[in-house]
Amino acid sequence: MFLSSYRRPPSAYNRTPPIRQIPSSVVSGTSLSRSRGVKQPDPKPNTTAPQRQPAPVYNRPIQSNPPEPSRTPVLKQPIISSDEDIIIHVCDEAKKIEKDFKCPKSVLITKMKYFESHLQNCQSVDDLEISVHCDVDIFEWLMQYMNNREKPELEMNKVISILISSEFLQMQTLVSECLEFVSRNLEEVVKLPIDMSCLNQGLLKQLARLANPEQLDDIKDRKDKLVSKLFMKKIEEIMEDENNNFNRCVYCNKLFTNEQHDWMICEKARIFIDFHGNVIAEHVADRNWEFNKFMLYLKDQGLSWREIYWKIWARLVSFNCMVCGLKFIGAELGHCSFHPDVPRFSNNSNIGFYQCCQQKAIRFDTSIKKKGCCGRNHVPRQDQIHSKEYEILMKNFSLLEEPFEIKSDRPSLYKLIQQFVSKADNQDCESEDDLDEDERIETEETAEEVKEEERRYKKKGKSSDMSPKKQRVWRLDQLRLNDFMHMKELTANLSKLRRKNNQKSPVKKK
Repeated sequence: MFLSSYRRPPSAYNRTPPIRQIPSSVVSGTSLSRSRGVKQPDPKPNTTAPQRQPAPVYNRPIQSNPPEPSRTPVLKQPIISSDEDIIIHVCDEAKKIEKDFKCPKSVLITKMKYFESHLQNCQSVDDLEISVHCDVDIFEWLMQYMNNREKPELEMNKVISILISSEFLQMQTLVSECLEFVSRNLEEVVKLPIDMSCLNQGLLKQLARLANPEQLDDIKDRKDKLVSKLFMKKIEEIMEDENNNFNRCVYCNKLFTNEQHDWMICEKARIFIDFHGNVIAEHVADRNWEFNKFMLYLKDQGLSWREIYWKIWARLVSFNCMVCGLKFIGAELGHCSFHPDVPRFSNNSNIGFYQCCQQKAIRFDTSIKKKGCCGRNHVPRQDQIHSKEYEILMKNFSLLEEPFEIKSDRPSLYKLIQQFVSKADNQDCESEDDLDEDERIETEETAEEVKEEERRYKKKGKSSDMSPKKQRVWRLDQLRLNDFMHMKELTANLSKLRRKNNQKSPVKKK
């Protein structure tokens, strides 16, 4: 839709001819106003025989036949009433049709906020011309919506066009009605032969808030025109809440939120004992973690926005297990670990081993609970089993489940996190290598310059130019250069050692 409006310049047809017999008149555009003078007092009425009154005295040259002040016409600037009709020229370039529509000014200002700034200070409708480039049928529908008491019904084949036009013309009530209609009939809307890329980000965000993720999951969008965009906006909606910001643990590479940090246990973290004797092993957040870049990395790896959304959602819902007594997230439903065999201990020994996996077992263990070699599904509480979150989790369990074994061939978010972190570390090392190479070249150039200067001074010998003061300065510069070279060597060696350590153990320590 394209709109254009401009005011007509005053022409000979709408210009009021000036009145020539009015003295000291001021002509301005199409209006004419008389300058104000001192009002003369009216003579007192006389009941006796009329007497001839003397001629009035003016403070300007007396002209022949001056007009009386009371008969002077007063011309006022025309005031446009708020109910005056405004003509809108609609041009449909696709159908090659032009049509004019009339609409009261008050209705146009109230219903279409786009024209409010253009029409609020307009004094004359004749000076204004509005041209609209859009579908004639859509604009006629909008006129009926504004002028008629009985609102026309939304139709499936016109709702997207009406939504775009109403959003452009700032008809917020109609925009809300169209979005609700589209959200109720999403499966039929995606089948329409319409390019959904015309919907801007604001409309997609509003539509995503009205649509349920379960509803989006059931829609079959073969050409992927709308559903993926709505899932992307649903992810943005989740990330708008500060409590849903994900961090990465530097020890185990698992994702956790600030709320989950209080009850989650990290099996690879350092163990601390608080003042009450409780054993604590918490996740430690990576300060350099960027979750938005990780989302883009998942998209580059071939995951759809639908899969990314459900994997994030599964890490936000939590339940309580009745078997192990621990709290777990939905993605780790099958992580209730156990050992199929009991441990065996030697005589008078506190240390034994599990026969199933040869894992060390301690009779009186004060550390955190060790992970078993096998996994089974957690058993949530009865009130959580009948919740809506648990039903959604079981419906999409094959997509949301994180495998219990890390070395499993099934795709998991944990492996993708490891790949992303290793890729980021390699990029940092390459940038450091490039920086070290530049510094090495700069250092070599500086050393060559100093050596050249040194050879030049040696050739001169003990000339008059090489005074003792200059010799001391030159020696100090040479010492500084030697120190600088040693520092560069130490920095390069430390960088190599750090890269080797990262390659051996990619897990970072705080």
